[in-house]
Amino acid sequence: MPRFSISRESVQNGTATLTGEELHHMKKVLRLRPGDRVTLFDDRGWEHVGVIQSYHPHEGKIEVLESYEPGRESFLEITLAQSLGKGNKMDWVIEKATELGVRRIIPVSSLYTIPKFSPVKLEGREARWRKIALSAAKQSGRTRVPEILDLVTFGDLARHPASYDLKLLFWERGEANPLRLLKEKQTHIRSILLVIGPEGGFAPEEAALALNHGFHAVALGKRILRTETAAVAVLSIVQFLWGDLGGKD
Repeated sequence: MPRFSISRESVQNGTATLTGEELHHMKKVLRLRPGDRVTLFDDRGWEHVGVIQSYHPHEGKIEVLESYEPGRESFLEITLAQSLGKGNKMDWVIEKATELGVRRIIPVSSLYTIPKFSPVKLEGREARWRKIALSAAKQSGRTRVPEILDLVTFGDLARHPASYDLKLLFWERGEANPLRLLKEKQTHIRSILLVIGPEGGFAPEEAALALNHGFHAVALGKRILRTETAAVAVLSIVQFLWGDLGGKD
C-alpha cells in the first residue's frame, strides 16, 4: 500500500488533508484515484490507513479508517555526524542510515573533506538529502523521517554542548576502544552521537579536539573502510549492541 508523510495536525475528525509534494506524488506520479487505499504516517509516529475521497486544486482528502502506533522506531536515539564524501556518497549514506533507524544526520566538513559546496549548491544538496530520507522512510516502513541538519565544521561539532549518553569518534589511527568493551562499561544508553570521517580520515588535531570534549575514539578493525561503508557498519553494530537490530524489544 502506498505510504505518504503527513503532519498530525492534518488529521482531524476522521479525515486527513494532504498537500504539497506528497499530494503531487499521490495524484500525478502514482496516479491514485478516489477509492484507492493508502497509508499515511505522521510526525508523531502514528500510521493512518485510509481511502482517498476527493482531490481539490491544492489538497486531497482521505477518509481515515484506522489509526495506530506501530512501534517500528528504535528506542536508541542515534545522531550520525557524517563527513562529506566525493560524488553522491552522501546520498547513499542517508538512504541506508534511514533504513537502519537513525534519528538525525549532521553533514560535517573536516580538514580532509574534499567536496567544497557553494551556498547555493549546498542548499540544493540539503533539499535532495531530505527527499532521499523521506523516500527511504517510506520504503522501510518507518514512521519518522530522520532530520537532516545544516552542514557544520568538525570543530563546531566537537565543541557542541548537546548532551548524549555516548559520543564516538571512529578513527583508524592511535589507540582506540573496542566497542565490545564500551558496551560492558555502558550497558544502557538512550542517545548516541557517531562521527564518521571523510575519505582522508581525521587529522590528529581533530581527534585530539574530540577527545578533549568527551568523545571516545573507536576503531572498527584492521581494515580501512570507505566512509560510506563505515557509516553502515557503525550503525549496524550500534543498533545491535544498544538498539533494536537483531530482534530486541
